[in-house]
Amino acid sequence: MTIDPMAVLLAAIVVLIVWSFYRLHRDPHTDFNVLDLLMENGRVSKISCAFLAAFGITSWIMVKLTLDAKMTEGYLGLYGSMWVGPLIARVVFGKHEYTEQKP
Repeated sequence: MTIDPMAVLLAAIVVLIVWSFYRLHRDPHTDFNVLDLLMENGRVSKISCAFLAAFGITSWIMVKLTLDAKMTEGYLGLYGSMWVGPLIARVVFGKHEYTEQKP
């Protein structure tokens, strides 16, 4: 049995990200709360949970395809259009309402 170096690197990166989130969450000088990723107005959000689960699953599929050397431009394009496309569209085409504050 051989150990795949890419899988070890992936595991190390995941541990580093989780550890960074934990440190930010525990630091009293930051306003970051991990639970905010799943909650809205103090309650668990079904949409946030579903979005985070779907993002995790599709990201893992992309990693697995890459590790198995089966990644294609089509898969990468679909992934990008699913997760990055809506964010870019919101920034470019979204309506921003600005209210002017009077002194």
